[in-house]
Amino acid sequence: MTSFFSIHHTFFTAMGYSVSYVEFIGTVTGLICIWLAARDHIFTWPVGLINVSCFFILFWQLQLYADMFLQIYFFATGVYGWIFWFRKQPENEPVYALENRQRWLLGGAATVLTAITGFIISRLHTWWPGVFEHPAAYPYTDSLVAVLSVIANILLAKRIWENWLLWVIVDVVATAIYFQKGVKFLGIEYFILLIIAAMGLVKWVKSYQQQSLTAK
Repeated sequence: MTSFFSIHHTFFTAMGYSVSYVEFIGTVTGLICIWLAARDHIFTWPVGLINVSCFFILFWQLQLYADMFLQIYFFATGVYGWIFWFRKQPENEPVYALENRQRWLLGGAATVLTAITGFIISRLHTWWPGVFEHPAAYPYTDSLVAVLSVIANILLAKRIWENWLLWVIVDVVATAIYFQKGVKFLGIEYFILLIIAAMGLVKWVKSYQQQSLTAK
């Protein structure tokens, strides 16, 4: 069973690139998850749990340790989001927005957390060589993706429209990283996620603006 989740266990080959089972399952469920989220569908959360489980295994093998640890957080918030949306019924829940002060605070927090996380991730192979045999790849860039993803996921669960703006940034950076690491199928997924995130941003901003007009 362990070999099934290896990045060397090929499911199919396309244009000379071998796609592993774990990369394929993680990629497909990731696309479905974001597509459902952009449409306010509660199934985004259970599908997301499958997605993050596959990506935890994948990122460990790619030495993208910040992304690997991020999946643990995603799993926990996936359970939270599933319960929150089930109780609130998202189709009846309004879209919210951050205040300017909150945006500045989040920006500052993201910068500091990225620096701290990047420092830790870059040294994991020296602190625990038995677990992390190889140095982290792109520790600070990878940490930026992880930190912004954490913030974006919290905002998504709370139905704050700025979550999609952060997902756009995450998807741009992640697409570049994954193509550099040679996981092209995953890179293509994140490019598609970028498009979906942009669509989600437009949809949620329009919903928020319509709510603001109705409230006046």
